[in-house]
Amino acid sequence: MKINFVGDIGLFRKYEDLNIDPFREIVLPEADLNIGNFEFVIPDSRKKAFYDVQDGYSCSSEYLKKININKFQGFGFANNHCLDYGLEGASETIGVIRKAGIEVFGFSNDLNYSIGKFESRGIRVGIIACVKSGRWSKELYGYGPDSYNPDRIINLIKTHRGDFDHLVIYPHWGTELIIVPDHRDTECAKMFIDAGATAVIGHHPHVSQGVERYKHGFIAYSLGSFIYIHEDELGYSGINTDRLISMCVNVEFGSSDITAVTCHYYRYNENKKIPENATESEPIRAYAEILNSGIYDQKLRRRQIRKVLFHREIISFWERFKSSPFKATGNYSRFLCQTISKRLFNKQARTDGRFPV
Repeated sequence: MKINFVGDIGLFRKYEDLNIDPFREIVLPEADLNIGNFEFVIPDSRKKAFYDVQDGYSCSSEYLKKININKFQGFGFANNHCLDYGLEGASETIGVIRKAGIEVFGFSNDLNYSIGKFESRGIRVGIIACVKSGRWSKELYGYGPDSYNPDRIINLIKTHRGDFDHLVIYPHWGTELIIVPDHRDTECAKMFIDAGATAVIGHHPHVSQGVERYKHGFIAYSLGSFIYIHEDELGYSGINTDRLISMCVNVEFGSSDITAVTCHYYRYNENKKIPENATESEPIRAYAEILNSGIYDQKLRRRQIRKVLFHREIISFWERFKSSPFKATGNYSRFLCQTISKRLFNKQARTDGRFPV
C-alpha cells in the first residue's frame, strides 16, 4: 500500500480569480492514496471569527465544488485556519469535501479525536491529525481541530494500534519559515513511535524540514506548503526562497512495517501557481542533504528565527496595524506574553520530567 503525503493545501482566492484548478495541474507520484492538510475554509459571506482573517485566504463553495479535489482521498483539517469563519464555515467546508467522497479527519464537534481511517490492498492505516494550541483550540469552544497534546496522543496510539496495521501522526506544528524543527517536536516524534506509531509526518512551517528513520518508524518534520500561493501570504518576502521548496513523501506500508520511503521534492512555479517535481535537480538534492543534516542544529534554528521570522512578523504587524491599530497592538501583546509564559512552562516541565508541549 503506497500513500502520498503532502503538506499545506491553501486555496487562495487568486486560484479562483485566475480560474486555475491546482489539483488538475499537479503531478503526484504513483500511489494508492493521496493525503494532504486542507488549510483554508470557504467563507460564503459568513462573519470572520477573528479580526485579522485575510480575505484572500479562501475561495467560494462554487469554486471548491467544481475543481478536482478528489485527486485526494483524505484531508486533515487540524490546523490554525480551520475556524477562521467559525464552526459554520468549517462545517460547510467539510460537507463539500465529504460530498466529493473524500475522508476528512482531525476535526470534531466534541473533545474527542477524529481519526482518519483508510484501507487498501488489505492494509489498514489510521491517521491522527492535530494542531498546536492557539485561538482555534477546541478546548476553548468544545469543538474544533484535534489538539496536539502529547500525553493524549500517546494514549490514543496505545488504545488504537490494535485497530490498524499502521498509525500515522500528522501534526500541524513547528515554527513558520524555519527549516530546523523545534527540539521539543523531535522528542515527541520519537515518543510517538516508541508508543507504537509507524510514522510522524508534519506540516505548518511553510518550508520543508529534514526527514529521518527512527527505530521501526519514519519521521518527516515538515513537508512545506504544497498547493499554496506564497506571494499572497501576509508578510511575504521574496528573500526567503526556502518556502518555494515542498515535499511529497511516498510511503509504502507493508503488513507490519514500512517497506520503502521516497521523498519527492517540488519547486513552486510562480507563473503557474503550482508546485512542480524537481527531485532530480542537483541543487535540490544538495538542499535535501542540508535539511537532513540540520535537524538538530539549534544554532541554525536561532539564526533563522532572528533573520527570517522576525522580518516576516515586522511586515505582518505593520499591515495589521494599518488596518486596525488597537486590535493589532493588543493581539501582538497577548502573543508575546503567551510565548514568554509558554517558554517558562516548558522549561519547568522539562525539569520536572513531564512531556514537552
